[in-house]
Amino acid sequence: QREAARERRLSDDSRPRVVRRIFTNSRERWRQLNVNGAFAELRRLIPTHPPDRKLSKNDILRLALRYISFLDQILTDQDHEDRQGLAGNLLEDGLQGALSPNYSCQSSNEGDSDGLMEEQTGLQHLHLRSR
Repeated sequence: QREAARERRLSDDSRPRVVRRIFTNSRERWRQLNVNGAFAELRRLIPTHPPDRKLSKNDILRLALRYISFLDQILTDQDHEDRQGLAGNLLEDGLQGALSPNYSCQSSNEGDSDGLMEEQTGLQHLHLRSR
């Protein structure tokens, strides 16, 4: 009888531990699947040669940091060039337009400002394309 009581206590005590362990294992599997999925998605975004080269998680993170830094540098350089180039292009376009043989100071025949509007629209498109 004493042995039966001891077995009952062991089975009562071990049941919550088993359930807790199963839950913990399930949660860890789910977490690991999410981490692996995130690495797989990041891996697809990183250019490598050859494209199907096997990379460790550490390699993926290092290459991702280098790629982000590279893209940031491109955007920074492009923004810097656009700021310098846009001011220079506008000045050059204005001077070339004023000095070209087709340039006219007269308004259109109808007396409206279509020419000015077209010029402003052209400048807006130039500005938008440079972004």
